[in-house]
Amino acid sequence: MQKKRNSLAFLFFSFLIIGLFSCKKENPQLGEAPLLTDASFTFAPSDTNENVILFTANNPNIINMWDFDNGLQGEGAEVSSIYPNAGTYNVSLSVFNSGGSKTTTQELVIEQTDPGLLNNPIYTMLTGGVDGPGFKTWYIDSLSEGHFGVGPDPISPLGYVPEYWSAPPNAKPGVGMYDDRFTFYLNEYKFDMVTNGDVYVHNTIESQYPGGFENLGDFTVPYENRLNMSWSITEEADTMLTVSGDSFIGFGSGFNTYKILELTDTSLYLVYGHHEGGLLWYVRLKAQP
Repeated sequence: MQKKRNSLAFLFFSFLIIGLFSCKKENPQLGEAPLLTDASFTFAPSDTNENVILFTANNPNIINMWDFDNGLQGEGAEVSSIYPNAGTYNVSLSVFNSGGSKTTTQELVIEQTDPGLLNNPIYTMLTGGVDGPGFKTWYIDSLSEGHFGVGPDPISPLGYVPEYWSAPPNAKPGVGMYDDRFTFYLNEYKFDMVTNGDVYVHNTIESQYPGGFENLGDFTVPYENRLNMSWSITEEADTMLTVSGDSFIGFGSGFNTYKILELTDTSLYLVYGHHEGGLLWYVRLKAQP
């Protein structure tokens, strides 16, 4: 009887071992982790300003996430960031693939403070400036003609015009867009997106936002506030405004980089792309008193 129990125990153990190896064999294998060389990067000042630094990742064919050590983050193989204040900054690049991640850090020394970056008129109008409260909140100007619209990409001879459709006043009530608030802070270039629980997104990306429903042609979807994000400005041929992470401004199209068409102390007019291409979206915002 003891011999029989031992035989059964051995048989059970053998099946268990075979089963474990079989399960392991059936599991998909992860890819190779990135190398430290994949996380290496170079940087140099821009042609226009020594305090605006251009960063280039060594491997553009991988996810590149940056921490600029100035309160801003970035994503992509070629990015830039501003450093108004002199000092030493430890800039990190983290790269990711299915096999893991690697991070490298380099020291960046900014020799001189550039007050002009803080006193930049664009920054002042967007945030209220150093002589104001240091932040400004914006919302979609729903009562104005053309506060929301869409046109072709590339633009037609008409220029940056929402020629396909231009919203009349209050065209999209109750969709979750008019009650959103967007606050830009000068300190550390922080950005808050307050959604009041939901946002409005294009119907081709609604599957990315579970729990939504069709509403006046597109989708209202649940979306929590995105706080302590960051913003940055690039001033080259066009003046571009970018907000970080999965935050966005106005109508969700899969983009969070915007060309500034107009900016005053009280009005902000933006145009931005569509995740599938072919369209440009327009949104006009008003500064909250």
